Amino acid sequence: MSDKFKLNFLNTLKKINRAGYILFLATILFVWGAGLKLSTALAIYYLAIYVIMFAVDELILKKKRNKFPFLLFQIRLFAYTLLVCIGTIIGKIPIVLTISLLCFIIVLLIEDLYLSDVFNTFFNYIKRIIIGVVVCICFIFIQRGGEVEGAWILLYFIVTIVVVSSIFLAYELFYRAILSLDDRYTKLYFKNADMIEENKKLIKFQERVEKVNSEINYQKINLTKAIDDLAKINEESRSLIEVMKYFSASFDVEKNAEVMVNNVVDIKKTGTVALYMEKDVYMNDEPYLHINSSNPVTEELLKKDILNIYNAIHRRESFTPLVLCDNYDFKYPYLTGGNICNAVAFPAYENDRIYGVMVVTSSKYDFFENGFSFYESSIMDFTSALISDRLYLKTEDMAKKDGLTKIYNRIYFNQFYPELKSEIEQEENGILTVAMLDIDHFKNVNDTYGHLAGDEAIKSVARVDDKYAKLHNGTAVRFGGEEFLLILRGKGLMETYEILKQMHEEIRTNIVEFEDLKISINTSMGLASYPETCSNIHEIVDRADQAMYYSKEHGRGRITIDGREGEDVQ
Repeated sequence: MSDKFKLNFLNTLKKINRAGYILFLATILFVWGAGLKLSTALAIYYLAIYVIMFAVDELILKKKRNKFPFLLFQIRLFAYTLLVCIGTIIGKIPIVLTISLLCFIIVLLIEDLYLSDVFNTFFNYIKRIIIGVVVCICFIFIQRGGEVEGAWILLYFIVTIVVVSSIFLAYELFYRAILSLDDRYTKLYFKNADMIEENKKLIKFQERVEKVNSEINYQKINLTKAIDDLAKINEESRSLIEVMKYFSASFDVEKNAEVMVNNVVDIKKTGTVALYMEKDVYMNDEPYLHINSSNPVTEELLKKDILNIYNAIHRRESFTPLVLCDNYDFKYPYLTGGNICNAVAFPAYENDRIYGVMVVTSSKYDFFENGFSFYESSIMDFTSALISDRLYLKTEDMAKKDGLTKIYNRIYFNQFYPELKSEIEQEENGILTVAMLDIDHFKNVNDTYGHLAGDEAIKSVARVDDKYAKLHNGTAVRFGGEEFLLILRGKGLMETYEILKQMHEEIRTNIVEFEDLKISINTSMGLASYPETCSNIHEIVDRADQAMYYSKEHGRGRITIDGREGEDVQ
């Protein structure tokens, strides 16, 4: 029997003992009170030993024991049996009490069976023989010895043999049952142990499966992220290809810059993107700045700080991106004061020269966590297109402009002037004013100082012509050898006349220096305006030419207004 079973049995035994002792005591009292031939001494004896045995059992079974008290229960079995049998010597016991006492001894034997650890031993057999014989002697020979005579005395021996044999038979049956149950228990135990082991294996396998599932889920998450990243990269690549296609079909640098900036905003969902280029990058006389922003405050900050950012890029002498702000941590004193969480400046460079900067800002946290490759690719693509555009513009400029003076030539004039006249005619109040000027005594300059000096004189006049054309959104043209045009759209006659007076004075006071020579030159000018002096726009150049020749024929170094040739205008 297992210790656990024995402890459980002891707890149950405690409850059964209490009920049994109460029942046995009640039986004694009943027999004694009923006058069933039970002596007072015998009644007191049995009452006393039952009380003592009850007290001893309560003491034995008082607490749970970690170890089963085997020896104590063996002593208890013999002592209790002996105490019960001693009563048979004291006096005659009624049949009712006899049955009660025998039942008590049977209970002791049953308890001993349940609490046995080892069966089928010599001690167990001897123990049961002794108890059986003692009980038979006390309850049969002593108590009933005088009731039979002669050969009937053998009946006592037969009863003794039957009792002892019954005890043996009951013990053997119980022992066989225990063996069978123990065998089943052993099989079940090992089967359970196998199941526990298999269960452990299953648990380990389940843990491995869960780990694999976790890894698979993690890989799924990574794969999903990778797919999303790949989709974004594909989208970015497609957008860059579309932008490059646009670049290849357009030679407008500023429009290309606008398309590139807008693409960055659309693809990356930025807050603001600004592109700055210094002057003379693509034949531009002024720095260029284009900003795409949804935040007016950020736009104003960029307008204010863009030149400082560009200079910081230049001073650093590096082509790597410059982090201006990283998650609200401003590295430089630029762009502060707006809702900017991240800002990075990307140098725009060609070969080893930085020509501009693209600034990208965002109000989102960790906006640049995926790196800068898209922005750098956008800048590089734009730079490649810029190189091609500049080559095209230079080639086109060479075709449009005079090689000596760098202002528009007669060929380009013949191309754009008809379109200009058509536009002016279609306007409701269109105004077009043309001034023609010619260098006075230019042949003498060539003959006196040489053709190279003459070229310097032509360039000097062309520079003044181009200066005032740009100041007033007009066009300067070298019309002939020493003849020039100033074409002003939207400027009236007298407004243009005041401009010509300034030009005339500047040309007259300029000194052309060539080698060691200082040459003074002057010009004759003619002025015509549509529709003030000329109702037919197609005649305006000729009318300006005629007015200019009037100036040359009437003293030179003067300005003549078409239709007012008789006026003395100096």
